[in-house]
Amino acid sequence: MDIAATLSAISSAKEFAALIINRKIDSAVTEKAIELQNAIIGLQSAILGLQGENQVLTQKNLALKETLERNAKWDEQAQNYELTKIAEGVFAYRVKDQGQIASSPLLCAPCFDSRHRGILQRVGQDYGGTMYRCGTCNKEIYDHATRSQVSF
Repeated sequence: MDIAATLSAISSAKEFAALIINRKIDSAVTEKAIELQNAIIGLQSAILGLQGENQVLTQKNLALKETLERNAKWDEQAQNYELTKIAEGVFAYRVKDQGQIASSPLLCAPCFDSRHRGILQRVGQDYGGTMYRCGTCNKEIYDHATRSQVSF
């Protein structure tokens, strides 16, 4: 029996108890009918409270399932990337070797470890090297190995 049917049955019992109370019947029966009516009201309140708790738990359950699905999807996609040394002491994630290394973007290691894809964008190059910045966390990386060439 679901909660709505249970509440309906309790409501009918409550109405029956009210009918008994309103009739001219012996005082002992009236007292018992009042006790029954109070018990029914308490039961209705308890069921409504349980119904509210059930709703909250159902919503939490759905949220947890969505989180698990997102995490599983991320873990599956993360297996396509590997940590690559892009400069001395500097690492980033890149798509695993599939013949497209040159065209795959570099992903910020701290962002990737936090389950975000922060793409490292080249923001400048000078005689000291090339500067990259993460579009997500704004971390800057300076690669001294890729310096601009002087041409005369």
